[in-house]
Amino acid sequence: MMTPKEKREKKSAISAVIDLGNGRFKDHEVDTLYDLATRRDEYNGRSYTRKGSSNGWYSDGKYTRNYETTYTIRNDESGMRIDEHYEYHDDDGQTGSSDWSYRTGREILNNLDKVLRWR
Repeated sequence: MMTPKEKREKKSAISAVIDLGNGRFKDHEVDTLYDLATRRDEYNGRSYTRKGSSNGWYSDGKYTRNYETTYTIRNDESGMRIDEHYEYHDDDGQTGSSDWSYRTGREILNNLDKVLRWR
């Protein structure tokens, strides 16, 4: 168990690169964020891509959607974050994409396993 002083010191180091907001974090979550914050160059650019397909229906019949989601850890002058890029291609020719950035400590913790595949 982490002492309150140790937790404060780690959270101070984390907040230099990750927005903790008013979040409450368990000891193991602080340790995870601290590892990311203090070894950010090692994690920068690390990514994982998930591909898949699904079938759906529309007025003209059935279609197949191929999709790809890439999660990437980024570290730059604006701090540390996880970027998500999603794109799809339907066999009827329709395409689309979207991008999100997860910047707060809680958002990073919620999406970290999608990048590192360690949980």
